[in-house]
Amino acid sequence: MGRNSVKEPLSIAFCHRLMPLFRGVPPIDNVVLQESGCQVITLTDGPLDLKAHEILWISGNANWFPKICRQLAGRSRAERPFTVIWHEEPLPPPRASGLPWPRLYLREIAKIVLRDPRITDVYSNYWRLRSLARQGIPDLLAVTTRNRWEFLAERGIASHWVPMGYASHHGGDLNLQRDLDVIFLGTLTVPRRNRVIRRLRRRGVSLLTLGSWSDPRCWGESRNRLLNRTRIFLNIHRFPGELSGDRMILGMANKTLVISEPIYHPDQFIPGQHYVSATAEEMPETIEYYLAHDEERRQIAEEGHRLVTREVTMARSIARILELIKTHVG
Repeated sequence: MGRNSVKEPLSIAFCHRLMPLFRGVPPIDNVVLQESGCQVITLTDGPLDLKAHEILWISGNANWFPKICRQLAGRSRAERPFTVIWHEEPLPPPRASGLPWPRLYLREIAKIVLRDPRITDVYSNYWRLRSLARQGIPDLLAVTTRNRWEFLAERGIASHWVPMGYASHHGGDLNLQRDLDVIFLGTLTVPRRNRVIRRLRRRGVSLLTLGSWSDPRCWGESRNRLLNRTRIFLNIHRFPGELSGDRMILGMANKTLVISEPIYHPDQFIPGQHYVSATAEEMPETIEYYLAHDEERRQIAEEGHRLVTREVTMARSIARILELIKTHVG
């Protein structure tokens, strides 16, 4: 398209990481874009016909699409479509947070050495965005948390804060009996996370842990039913202070009380109102308290559920990015 105009409906090439468990299932961003009136095709990695679409939309992490990144870098701005990156993966904490930069663990180092396209450590994520920015790519960069926006701003990289939003795949209230006390759902190969889990168990917390890209219990309807049977859903950080918006939404969508380690810039999520904040050392007593006080637990879970299902939605987030596109191209 002409870089100073935009036509309706938008023609978008949507780049999304393919998960074997969800082969054939359209990504929710794609679905919402189509519901917004856009014409969308879904891609994994390149090469692609850069002249076939007005918008190139990279979802999640540009590191997952090395062929497309090389293709974009080899063309002038006039020869490529208007490019959007909605970055959803961690970045180092900003200086203003006072938090230390995380140490890489062995699996992350191995992925860097092997040039694994699944790489998603904070430094590789930043290096990719910095490299692209130096080449004038993307035309529009959005990040899902305020701390990532703040980190990039400290380094002179312009971006917009557009939070992750609730969609139907996150689940909903099924009115099931909550016969499971505490669950953690997430990657279990993170050393810091495993240390926290071991300490909780040593202090008497009966904690169910699940986390696998291939275990069907961790995804879809099975996951939603599991969380609807759960009273407390833990958020244990990969590294201190990081906001995992998707995990917060997941717990709240299924009306489970989220107890999270302290978050730097929790954004729309207000501790004490939508979730409970507790350090790893405080978690055993905090868990015990809310298991014994059902009404308080339900009240906070209700507020979290209302927030994500009515306000922090994927439809609003996608609409915001579409507004930003139209502002940039006229």
